[in-house]
Amino acid sequence: MRMLRLVAVLAVGAVGSASAQLAVTQPTEKLLVLPLAVSSAADSATSIAVTDAARERLNSLARYKVMLVSKSKMCEALAASGFPCDGLMDARQAEQLARFLSVNSWTMGTLSHNSSLLTAAIHVVSGGSGFASTFTVTGGPIGSPQPLSEAIAQKLNSIIRAAEYARSCNEQRGRSNFQKALDDARRGLAIEPNLAALQLCVASVYEAERLGPDSIIAAALRAQKGDSLNGAAINLEANAWLQKGDTLRWLDALIKLTRSDIHNMNTAIGVGTLFLTHKQYVKGVALMNEVLAANPGNQQAHDLKKRLCIEGELWRPLLDMLRADARSDTALLADTVTLPLAIGAAQAVADTQSYLFWTRAAVQHYPRSTTYLKALAAAFELAGRHDSSMAVEIRALQINPNDVNLSLLIAKAIVDRAAFDTAAFKRCQTAKDSLCIRSMQTAFANKVDSARAYLRPGLVATDSGQRLTAAAIMLSAGSRLAQNGSAYDRAYPWLDTLLTVLAPRTPADTMSPRQQVRVSASFWYGLSSVLTLQVPYKRMIDSKNCEEAKLINERLVRTRASLELGRRVHPPTVDQMLRFLGQYESNMPKVKQAFKCRNF
Repeated sequence: MRMLRLVAVLAVGAVGSASAQLAVTQPTEKLLVLPLAVSSAADSATSIAVTDAARERLNSLARYKVMLVSKSKMCEALAASGFPCDGLMDARQAEQLARFLSVNSWTMGTLSHNSSLLTAAIHVVSGGSGFASTFTVTGGPIGSPQPLSEAIAQKLNSIIRAAEYARSCNEQRGRSNFQKALDDARRGLAIEPNLAALQLCVASVYEAERLGPDSIIAAALRAQKGDSLNGAAINLEANAWLQKGDTLRWLDALIKLTRSDIHNMNTAIGVGTLFLTHKQYVKGVALMNEVLAANPGNQQAHDLKKRLCIEGELWRPLLDMLRADARSDTALLADTVTLPLAIGAAQAVADTQSYLFWTRAAVQHYPRSTTYLKALAAAFELAGRHDSSMAVEIRALQINPNDVNLSLLIAKAIVDRAAFDTAAFKRCQTAKDSLCIRSMQTAFANKVDSARAYLRPGLVATDSGQRLTAAAIMLSAGSRLAQNGSAYDRAYPWLDTLLTVLAPRTPADTMSPRQQVRVSASFWYGLSSVLTLQVPYKRMIDSKNCEEAKLINERLVRTRASLELGRRVHPPTVDQMLRFLGQYESNMPKVKQAFKCRNF
C-alpha cells in the first residue's frame, strides 16, 4: 500500500512538473505569414511556394516562441469570406484577415527577381508583440524557392528572438528598473541591432532618465531604420524635434508619420493643417498629393490642398485642381466663387490657355458682366489676339459707357497698334510717288484718329490721373503721326488740342508730370506747326483778311513759345525750325501794314 501511494505521489508530481513546463514554454504571441505580392501573375506560384516553405521552416525554428497561423486555418478563414486560399492580398485585406483570426502581427511584402536572384522585401506589421520591422533578403535563382524561404525564416526567427528581449525590456522599464531594461535591450540588439521595439524601449528609458531630446532622436531614428513605417518611432522623433524647437524637422517627421499610415485621414488632415499654420505651403501641397493618391476623392484632403494653394499663392497646382474639378462637375463653370479664383490664378501664372478657358466660361454664363468681359479681353491680349481683345473691350464699354479707364485702354490700344509700314513708305518717297505717300499717310492717320472718341471721357474726367493718361495717349498719337508717317497736317490737330488741355493752371505749374508731357508735346507741336504753316499762310495772304492774319500771328507766337519750351528734346531740330519760323515772323509787320489790320 505504501508503495502504491509513493507511485501515485510520484505520478502526480510528474504531471504537475510537466504542466508547469508547458505553461512556461507555451508561446502566447501569434504571427500570420502571408504570400508576397508580385508584379506579374506568372510569379504568383513562386510567391506561394516561397511563403509556404518559409512558414514551415519558421514553425520548426520558433515552435516554442511564437504561434504561427497554419495554412489550413488561414485557408479556412479565407474560404468563409469567399476568397481563394492562395490569393494575394493587399494591405487592407491582410489587416481584415488578421483581425478575423485574432492575430496582431502579420507579414506583408513583395517578391521580385532579376536574371539570377529572387528578392523579398518584407514588412512585419505588429500591434504589440515587438515584431514590427522592415527587411530585404535574397535567395536562389528563379525556380528554386528554398534558399529565399530559408533566408526569410531565419530573419523572422531572429526578429522573434530579439522581440522577447524587447518585451522584457518594457517590463523592466515599467518597474523603473532602468539598468535591467537596458541590459535586456542590449541582449536583443546583439541579435537584431535595428529592431524597432528594442530601440523604442531604449528611447523610453532615456526619456525617463531625462537624457534630453538628442538621445531620444538617435534611438527613434535607429528604430525607423529597422521599421521605416513605425508610427511610434516617428511620433517619438517628432516630439523630440518639437522639444528642441526645430520646427522644420518636426514637420518633416510628421510627413513620415502621415506616410506610415497613409489611410489614416485624422493624422493626414491634422498634419496638413499644421503645415498650413506654419506657412509651409509647398510641403503641405506635396503631402496632400500623396494623401489624395492613396485616398482618391477624399473631400477633406481636397479642400485642405486647395486652401494651402490659395494661402501659399501656389497658382499652378490650384489651376490644375480647379480644372479637374470642373471636368467632374460642370456647374463650377458658373460658380461665382470658383470663376474669380481660377481667373486670378491663370492671370498670375500667365497661363494663356487656362486664362481663355475660364474667362470664356465666365462670359458664357454672365454675358453682361463687364468684369468678366474685361478679363476675357485681357486673356485675348495675352494670347496675341489683339482684334478679339478690342472687340470684347468695346462690348464691355457699350454695357458701361461710364468706364473711363476702359475707354482710355481702348484708345491707347488703337494708337499703339496703328501700324505704319516704314519700308514701303521709303519706297514711295524714293519713287517720288506723291499719291502713294498721301494714301499711306491718310490710312495711318485714320487709324490713329479713330481713338479720339475713346479719349474724350478721359479728357473731361474729374480724376486728374485719368486726365493725365488721356494726355499721354494724345502725345503718343501726335508724335507717331509726325514721326512715323510724316503726316504733320494730321498730327497738328492732336498736338494743338493737347497743349490746350495741358495749359498751365498757375505760373508755378512747371514741375508736375503734366509739365513733362507738355515739354514733349511742345516739341512735336512746334515741329508740326512750322512744317504745315505754308498752306494756311498762303491762304491768309490770298484772302487779305485781317481775322485770318490775326490767327496766323497768334499761331506764330504760340509756335515760338512751344519750340522754346520743347528745345530740350532736340536742340538742333528746334533751332532749325526757329529759323524757318523767323522768316514768317519777319513778314507779319508787312502783312499787317498791307492789310491795314488793327486787330493784332
